[in-house]
Amino acid sequence: MTLLFCGIDWAETHHDVAIIADSGQLVAKKRIPDDPSGLAQLVELLTEAGDSAEDPIPVAIETSRGLLVSTLRATGRPCMRSTHWRWPGIGNATRWHGRSPITLTR
Repeated sequence: MTLLFCGIDWAETHHDVAIIADSGQLVAKKRIPDDPSGLAQLVELLTEAGDSAEDPIPVAIETSRGLLVSTLRATGRPCMRSTHWRWPGIGNATRWHGRSPITLTR
């Protein structure tokens, strides 16, 4: 079974979203606006990747505030704050150097 993860490179007016498999393969990516239509696009992208209420795709995001984070938390989705998450083609391509940059935001 392939595990999927979603990373969001947060910005003031838009967000770059990537869904990756536990193998490191890029499953989907998209730039979304920071508004309700962007949230709808994020939900659609997650759903197309196999997200469901019973098996939600965990999300790592660079901030612990804002529309996206509030809505993701309201759905009960695993939502973690990541200050170093990057993926080639989505922000700056860097590695974690052996330590996890992800911390829970709940």
